[in-house]
Amino acid sequence: MEQALRILILEDLPSDAELMTYELRSAEIAHSYRRVSDREQFLAALQDDNPELILSDFHLPSFDGLEALTLAQATCPDTPFIFVSGAMGEEVAIDAMKRGATDYVLKDRLSRLGPAVKRALRETEERRERRQAVAAMKESEEKYRLLVKNIPAVVYKGYSDCGVDFIDEKVEELTGYPKREFDTRQLNWLDVLLPEDYQPFKEAFLGGLKDSGSYIREYRIKRKDGKIIWIQDRGQIICGPDSRVEYISGVFFDITERRQAEEALRESEARFASFMRHLPGTAVMRDFEGRYLYANETWERFQPRTPQDWQGKTIAEVWPPEIAANISHSDQQVITRGESVQTIEEIPREDGIHNWLVNKFPIPDKDGRPILIGAVGIDITLRRRAEEALRESERRLRYLTSQLLSAQERERKRISMELHDELGQSLALLKLQIRAIERGLGDDQQDLRGRCVELLRYLDGVIDDVRRLSRDLSPAILEDLGLQSALRYLIDGVSRHYTVSHSFEVEDLDNLFPADAQIIIYRIFQECLTNISKHAGATEVSIAVKEHDGWVSLVLEDNGAGFDPVQVSARRATSRGLGLAALDERARMLGGTLEIRSQPGSGARVTCAIPIDRAARATGH
Repeated sequence: MEQALRILILEDLPSDAELMTYELRSAEIAHSYRRVSDREQFLAALQDDNPELILSDFHLPSFDGLEALTLAQATCPDTPFIFVSGAMGEEVAIDAMKRGATDYVLKDRLSRLGPAVKRALRETEERRERRQAVAAMKESEEKYRLLVKNIPAVVYKGYSDCGVDFIDEKVEELTGYPKREFDTRQLNWLDVLLPEDYQPFKEAFLGGLKDSGSYIREYRIKRKDGKIIWIQDRGQIICGPDSRVEYISGVFFDITERRQAEEALRESEARFASFMRHLPGTAVMRDFEGRYLYANETWERFQPRTPQDWQGKTIAEVWPPEIAANISHSDQQVITRGESVQTIEEIPREDGIHNWLVNKFPIPDKDGRPILIGAVGIDITLRRRAEEALRESERRLRYLTSQLLSAQERERKRISMELHDELGQSLALLKLQIRAIERGLGDDQQDLRGRCVELLRYLDGVIDDVRRLSRDLSPAILEDLGLQSALRYLIDGVSRHYTVSHSFEVEDLDNLFPADAQIIIYRIFQECLTNISKHAGATEVSIAVKEHDGWVSLVLEDNGAGFDPVQVSARRATSRGLGLAALDERARMLGGTLEIRSQPGSGARVTCAIPIDRAARATGH
């Protein structure tokens, strides 16, 4: 149902108002109306009823039609205002129309009222639609201006000759040139483009024209201050019906920072690639699923493999099962522990098994979460072989040293026996013969008797020296009374010259070691005491023999001059003798250790620790 039109009628005669409404009904204009006749009623109706049409008489007893028009325009300027008057001159009508009246109808021609109202309503609706369209357009333009203003780019409209007829204000910030110089065509975009970038600039445009009608090109321009910056130019080519270019619409972006970052990244990648290429070992990178993502050339040369053989493939796809299992196991350790893991991997090659020392480590993402596994490996096959050869050489050298010391002991024992049995007996026989001569001399041969007595006394000293040499070369007391007594014998000899404190906390030292081990322990003890007497200049010596947790420790300490063990050990063997080397080697022969602590002016402390069971095994018992 059509909605009734709200009409305000300003008329002092009710019959005239009835005639107006009659004509409106005749014109099939549905309406409701309110009639007022004075100023106060008119104002109240304007404010309360919000009329959609005003019909007003021109002459009223206490109110004027023009004044009513003025009040209506002030209150509801969009509402059509039609004068319906009995007499209204043409000049007055024209003046009323100039003041804003929509139309006028004479009362003697009321048949025109219906068409006049319809025309007025139609014109009012058209004006309203135009205002709305203008407002919408203004709003759209404002949004566009805001968009152009806030977009991080320079918006332009240009032509194929690089001239522009629209470019926004941000071009000044981008280029340093005033916007008006581009607007007035004092400046062409070619004026700021670097000449060496013109050809790719042109080719990108022609390519866009040929294909999709759009293009993206990157080039450099020179700002007014001389600074070179990078531009990304995105444009749409608009062509007419004849396929000729009409204009270009696009945007400029400053991508200098991005290009600098890309260049820095390329340089970094080049340095990284160069480093990896010259790395003496291999370098690989895998994800947590075991897929290979990166490998340097050394790794490829060693395998040998090509990227197609490993890239994107898992460990199980690259390696045999037994090798893949070991690699996966160490990878899992890195993932679980989240820290570096060092392993030795054995890789078969045509020239034999190669040993690789591999350091694996987690590689985090930007948030610090481990996402990849890096591995750097060095071929240590030659080193392992050299180490094995060195160990074999040391083993042979130790064996030879052991044999040399054993031979030395055997030779000492032989010389000791010869001194004791042959030279000792010869000297004893010579002593008996001299004593017999001394007894056969007469009383008149006292001078000869005195010489014989001196000779006998000298022979006693020689015999004592021979016996001492024999004991030193092969201590008979060790064989006769055992190790503990032999050590005490050595201590008694030192006690003649030094203040000696000693403690034996081992009750049955002799049964802990076999005979061959006992002579080695005796020599260690003897060598230490000899060094003290020759070099230390000590006045006090402390000696302790202890047993603890299957070990026997011999500790000898003096208050002598002391020395620097590092400096002494660094000397050539010929300059320092074989004393310290022999001590260390004898301890090794028993499977033990030798520790020397000393510093100049603070005496020395020698500790030799010997495992009881290993000493027995070392000597074959």
